[in-house]
Amino acid sequence: MANNPQSENMMRIAIAGSGGLARIFANYINATVHPFIILSRQAQPDLEALNYQVAVVNYDNQEELRYTLRGIDLVISTVSGNPQINLIDAAAHSNVRRFAPAEFEGPPGRRPRNDPLDRGRAATLDRLRHWSHHHRHPMASTLFICGVFYERFARGGLASLGIGASTNVFHQGSYLMDVEASTAEIVERQSGGQPVAISLCLTSVYDVAQFLVAALDIRLQNWPAEFRMQGDRRTVAEVLQWAESVKGGALFATEVIQARDLPAHLEHAAYYQDYAKVGRIQELIATEQRRYDFNTANLNALVNVVPITFWDWLRAHWGAQ
Repeated sequence: MANNPQSENMMRIAIAGSGGLARIFANYINATVHPFIILSRQAQPDLEALNYQVAVVNYDNQEELRYTLRGIDLVISTVSGNPQINLIDAAAHSNVRRFAPAEFEGPPGRRPRNDPLDRGRAATLDRLRHWSHHHRHPMASTLFICGVFYERFARGGLASLGIGASTNVFHQGSYLMDVEASTAEIVERQSGGQPVAISLCLTSVYDVAQFLVAALDIRLQNWPAEFRMQGDRRTVAEVLQWAESVKGGALFATEVIQARDLPAHLEHAAYYQDYAKVGRIQELIATEQRRYDFNTANLNALVNVVPITFWDWLRAHWGAQ
């Protein structure tokens, strides 16, 4: 592990989780001066073989979590639900300075109440707010907002990287299109008979890791409540057209669903217990609500990271083999 005690900005980091996202973050942080540990529910000999420090933890055991987090400045979480909430409590009690929860999507301010895609995130943000004002154990937090991962459109989807297993939309083709099969299921919004462009922000998982590592050079006390990053910002139509172009120009077999018809499609899929389709329609609803869209990317402006564009990523991943 790179370690330079001379660096006044050196911080001790805990990465919670040992799945695909945690491993990508660890790989990039390993090239910095910042020492880190990985928190995992079970031993990870393959990570230890890389000389990563792994601490086996039980997320239901507060004492154990607090002990493990002593001396940690920053927690980067890739675990969700109750384990993450228990981790937040332990981090605050161990005087961790800042907590970055497992978010990595769109801005929380865009989410509706009773969000069907919540998966415990509202409770997590409530808990972080609680500790941010605590008189004895105040702990700050920062969300890393990146929109949609490019890798949703990869061969095998996010599952190929071991990411998103807690959702039902991590397989190839579970969002907007299946590039390999040349099929798509997209949403369009009409206004007075004219289609209205629906935009979304997208970033490669590997660029999210680069942005996160670049943020480590900014003093922790200067981190805002949200670091927003963007690899690209495109309309749903452009995302589809570019994929068609990269595959050689033939149009995909595409089902276009009008925004007003999404609730009926959702009801139909739920009635037939087609949970894969329920997941896809819920994601189309979120896209139409512009939950993955934002204009200002404050982290892009602060760091020297040049993310790959969506076109270049598509070409690299799906272009002529």
